[in-house]
Amino acid sequence: MKNIEVGQTLYVNISGYLYKEANLKEYTVQKVNTSSVYVAQEGDKHPIRLDKRTLTNNNGVLGHYKAFVSADEYWDRVNRDIERRNLVVKLREKVGSLSLEQLKEIETLISNKKSVKV
Repeated sequence: MKNIEVGQTLYVNISGYLYKEANLKEYTVQKVNTSSVYVAQEGDKHPIRLDKRTLTNNNGVLGHYKAFVSADEYWDRVNRDIERRNLVVKLREKVGSLSLEQLKEIETLISNKKSVKV
């Protein structure tokens, strides 16, 4: 668990039905207790409650809030996701042109691989 203090800046991503694009907004920690962190932007009347352990709040239709201690942490995650999606698309294109024997070889290689180093 990260040490969060009042006055600290957290970077919050809001995702959900209304928030399809990558976005990141600065929020200031207003209050911290044993289970929650409350953050708000300048001028907000009501702070957003985040779970202290996960720094998240699933607000249903209004969106899913996920806070990050640094903006780089969020953008690294976004860039990894984009890279992964692009790689999956490239692999799908290449797999479609392989022969049945080649596909069986690949399946055998994948099945024999017990774990992937991450």
